[in-house]
Amino acid sequence: MCRQLGSKRIWAGTITAKYVFRAFVLAVAIALTALCAWPQDTLKAVTDNVSYNAGSEVRLKIFLSPSEHPRSAPFDISANIRYAGEKEFLEERNVEIASHLNPGGKETVIEYRPLWKIPEEARTGRYEVDVVLTDSQSHEALLVARRVASFSVYRKLVKIEGIQLDRTFYTPGDSVACKVKLRNLTGHTISNLRVEFSDRYWPWTAQTSERAEVDVVTIGEALPLAAGGEQELQSAKAAVAKQVQQPSVQQYAVVVWDHDRKDIYDIAFSPEVFIQPGGITEPKPYPLQYIYPNLDAVNVTSYRHFYPPSLDSAAIQFEREHTMLVSGSEVRLRFSVRNPTDQPWRGITIRARLFDPQGKELAAKQIAAGVNLDPRSSALAEEAKFALPAGQNGIFRAQVEVSDTSGETMATGVLELAANPLPRSILIFAAHPDDEGAHAGIIRAAVENHIPIHLVYFTSGDAGSCDRYYEHSCAPAEALNFGALRMEEARRSLGHLGVPRENIYFLGLPDGGSGQIWYDHVEASSPYLSVLLASEHAPYEDVAQPNLPYARRAVVEAAERFIREFHPEVIYTGHPDERHVDHRTNNWFVVKALQELLREGVVRPDLTLLTDQVYGPGPQAHAPYHYQKHVLHVSGDVMSLAQEAHWFYQSQSGNRELGRLHTFDKLPRVEVHWQILDWKEHEGWNEKP
Repeated sequence: MCRQLGSKRIWAGTITAKYVFRAFVLAVAIALTALCAWPQDTLKAVTDNVSYNAGSEVRLKIFLSPSEHPRSAPFDISANIRYAGEKEFLEERNVEIASHLNPGGKETVIEYRPLWKIPEEARTGRYEVDVVLTDSQSHEALLVARRVASFSVYRKLVKIEGIQLDRTFYTPGDSVACKVKLRNLTGHTISNLRVEFSDRYWPWTAQTSERAEVDVVTIGEALPLAAGGEQELQSAKAAVAKQVQQPSVQQYAVVVWDHDRKDIYDIAFSPEVFIQPGGITEPKPYPLQYIYPNLDAVNVTSYRHFYPPSLDSAAIQFEREHTMLVSGSEVRLRFSVRNPTDQPWRGITIRARLFDPQGKELAAKQIAAGVNLDPRSSALAEEAKFALPAGQNGIFRAQVEVSDTSGETMATGVLELAANPLPRSILIFAAHPDDEGAHAGIIRAAVENHIPIHLVYFTSGDAGSCDRYYEHSCAPAEALNFGALRMEEARRSLGHLGVPRENIYFLGLPDGGSGQIWYDHVEASSPYLSVLLASEHAPYEDVAQPNLPYARRAVVEAAERFIREFHPEVIYTGHPDERHVDHRTNNWFVVKALQELLREGVVRPDLTLLTDQVYGPGPQAHAPYHYQKHVLHVSGDVMSLAQEAHWFYQSQSGNRELGRLHTFDKLPRVEVHWQILDWKEHEGWNEKP
């Protein structure tokens, strides 16, 4: 079996099988090289769309660069299609693209040609294209370009074509009128649709409109939609402009449900409108794509003194790359000293001191004495070593002082050091890109202490702010591209914390769909059709398992593979009682995987499972577990990195966080998690809604 982890394909068989496979690939490559008139990279191809609804047609465009050894004999071009993750091609193999071509000495461009008429019943997910060049006369293979293009197939049933409001500006209490246009994308009638209008909210985040604190108005009920047909709904009072104390930005949602309000066919959001109380015009609000919510929030002071004066010495500069330490370990304090004044320093003394979390001095060392430093001369590089006390955790303080011959202190620098017991290996499961922010301290601690750490994201976050990114509601192609954007934001954010890209993995589940997958789609033979992606399989490139079925069993097995692969001592997940369905099922998938692996003897019963805090408990039945609080002490420098790491999530209002910059002294110094003490017990408590 071959599976893809990250952007790499990893052979999962025995060691012997690995080498046999590699030898086979090498032999094939050598043979192809001998046959090819063109090297692989001379051929490029692109489909006319990145994503297609079932029933539509895929078209392919090919670019062929001139070869160093041009041919005189004509050649043919054909293409094969495979479902990503499978070896066999579809039945529509060897689709002829062009025949009897002779490029001469210039680039050949084959404009879009029909590649595949997608059947209505085709599997959703990602497909890959191989292009083959053959000699027109001998039919000898000249070039086999593998996976030269790819595309996804989705199955969207109903689409909200547009939402039109009657105004842009409202006063609190005004009626909000709307027009909503729906279209049936299928070849059959869809009956009993329910269409709701409300303030913007995601049903899978809040579960109910009451919890989301939004008023829902039904603007269509028991609605039939003919095959391929459109229908426009109108409401003179779909909402009432909410009561606000100052000018505010507002957005509304339209959700199309089935009759029982169980499955969502589509969700879309209105253009943003403004609600302005009578007689109040300031401060004018800015939508989320702007850094500051209003002009009163523009920050012109805090950035000037990010570090307090005691930590921001012009004379003493610390290396700040290692401030997260193992309790009882050795501190290697590296720093430099320079003279930033206009007067020479003669006979100065440099000392270093270590203080415990209560401010008690633990050790003091003289680093140098009788040192002369001319104004603005090159800095002296120095180092001091201290032993942290065993068993004591918290924020320690290293202090370096420069004094003159009379003993008067001329400069002081302070560096925070956080000490904690740390595990030997870590695996973090997150629901969405940006959820790792709850673990930034332990992530950086692992990086600084060379502890193996890997992160797995269940969903790619295709829903969150997708419409704001494109400035219109998202079709499946936009949702797919937005999920890819969020995956890259995660790689860049984690990269800022020091995690290499090859340690970051994505499963590509649909944002908000984990509850349906857990409860209603257990087996891979009956996967869940996601709302925005409109796919039943993970349609992304560069995911851990191509075309992972949106089914509980498949997701649990994927989690098991990661646990087998990395053998973590500690696993982090979301909290099992979190209100967002993706967050709590993050935990449920992992716990079920652990329970099954425990029965097989793959994991130990004392494996540590830690969860996030509960940011908003939902109304569902609460987990029956017992917990123990875990506090990780985090240095200010690491919390600064964590703050900066969030700015890379531009699609998730990362720019707003930049506009709310927290200075060094305002950053938290602890990260709280909860250990599930009895994860081995209570099997099946959450397998019925």
